[in-house]
Amino acid sequence: MHFHDNDGHVGCYVPGGTGEGSPRISNAAPLPVVKVVEYDPSWPSKFQEISQKLEHYLSISGVEYTSIEHVGSTAVPGLAAKPNIDIIIEVPNAEQAAKAKEALIHEPSPEEHYKCWGDGGIKGRISMKLHNRNELPDQSVYIINQEDPEGRLVVQCHRALRDTLRLPQHEALRAEYGRLKVHLATSSIDGVDYGQKKNPLIRRILQTAGWADEEIDKKEALDYRIPGDDDLPY
Repeated sequence: MHFHDNDGHVGCYVPGGTGEGSPRISNAAPLPVVKVVEYDPSWPSKFQEISQKLEHYLSISGVEYTSIEHVGSTAVPGLAAKPNIDIIIEVPNAEQAAKAKEALIHEPSPEEHYKCWGDGGIKGRISMKLHNRNELPDQSVYIINQEDPEGRLVVQCHRALRDTLRLPQHEALRAEYGRLKVHLATSSIDGVDYGQKKNPLIRRILQTAGWADEEIDKKEALDYRIPGDDDLPY
């Protein structure tokens, strides 16, 4: 199912899709296509494959890191998601964060190296994307400095969402979140719009996880992206 708005943007939901072969239209603005697919059981193993490469790049560069985690919807069994593996690398301080960024830029092969997009429009992280932005991304890597309060908030939010939606007692909430994602894939102008329109339900999920509204407000304030602005990848 595909949606074309008046500006030529495309959103799609692909039942059982793998995220490959994303449709494009020639007169579309250069914004990422929002694609949501049914849960793919291969996502955890794909994360492990990427994680092993990241461990290698960090190790040979002498980077100190505390964890490499699979976060986002692809880390929740049964949940529809964009076919993009979200990964967090936690490091102990700003010096190691800078070293980790350089490692991902310089250590991989020319075909697999990463490009830094600053914080990617969300404070508290270093956003790393595969260098070829013209291809639909299959992974996003975020470097987090544990000494940065905003970075800690980013990590806490990712973990709270993932861990809450994984619990059997929250199956109904997980299903509701999946339905919302499918709907937004066909009604959002780009990935930023898609992400920000999830905020009301994400608030409920975080409240279920025990977060206070004040904490959630701080989390939402980290995101300064503007829908329709293609200068930052989502």
